[in-house]
Amino acid sequence: MQKTDFLNSKTIHNLARSYASECMEGARYQFLAKECQQKELVFLKMSLKQLAKHEMAHAKVFWDYIVQYAGSPVKNINIEAGFPFTSGAFVDTFNFHSLEENELFEHIYPNFAKIAEEEGFLDIAHSFKLIASVEHCHSMLLTEIYNKLKGNKLYKSPTPTKWKCSACGFEHTDKQIWDTCPLCKLPQGYGEIKFTE
Repeated sequence: MQKTDFLNSKTIHNLARSYASECMEGARYQFLAKECQQKELVFLKMSLKQLAKHEMAHAKVFWDYIVQYAGSPVKNINIEAGFPFTSGAFVDTFNFHSLEENELFEHIYPNFAKIAEEEGFLDIAHSFKLIASVEHCHSMLLTEIYNKLKGNKLYKSPTPTKWKCSACGFEHTDKQIWDTCPLCKLPQGYGEIKFTE
């Protein structure tokens, strides 16, 4: 299969759109992590910072492909795309992000992978598919956080669960976590949240 000229391909535009999108997602997770910090939800803040780190790693993949295939500096790539600017109550923000991640997983990145394959960029297509699978994991995690926050079950369980302080390592088994860690006296928000694997 002969490759389409990269600089005149749809793939270069899809990579640029994806790069911009991943940078924006990384920034939005940083913003949300800051809100978590203000609410003393420290473990949740750390989880969001990890998501931000993932998004920036995805952006780097897309960046590297553009640099690799362009062969020389690209002054500008004109892209036209819609980027969500959803906002609302703290809890609802997790649902917005989950839906956006799911859209990347189900529609956007699979479509970009298909186009890259048709244009002969099989390695790029493969990366779009791999990144889509990560976005699916992000969507599921954000949905779980949203449901726990909405149901006031972030630190509650129907059965006894082992809770652990992310600061000092203290562990305790109960249906809900402590208000303040008995060992280091830090607030509940330092407790590790139990997510479905």
